[in-house]
Amino acid sequence: MRNHRGLARLFAALAVLLIFAAGALFVLPGFEKRTDVCLQDFFVSEDGSRMTVKTSLSGSMGYIRALEAERRGDGLHCSFYRAFGGLNSSIGARNCFEIELDDSVETIYFDRGNAPDAAVLRRDPAGGGWVRP
Repeated sequence: MRNHRGLARLFAALAVLLIFAAGALFVLPGFEKRTDVCLQDFFVSEDGSRMTVKTSLSGSMGYIRALEAERRGDGLHCSFYRAFGGLNSSIGARNCFEIELDDSVETIYFDRGNAPDAAVLRRDPAGGGWVRP
């Protein structure tokens, strides 16, 4: 009888471990940065306080779920995060993101990982609008 209880506890512990591992494999990719994001299109609000960026990936696999923007000097540096669920999962995926702007932002950069961030938009000094560099 004791061997059956020990075996049942072992199987229960293995089941809990497998469930934990599967959950971690499902959630953890959503916290990894995507450094292959390209600007597809952009739209500026009428008052100029917000910009919506439409993105795509240069890679053939995966999706984006989130954008994080950080001010550095006169630039806005954007980092993107993978969707949850694994290699080609689309859980939480989006391709349009809204960025808050103010008059001091002159350039918008996309994170390139170990390479320097790529400037994707610059404020046009002549007209004040946004242009691709």
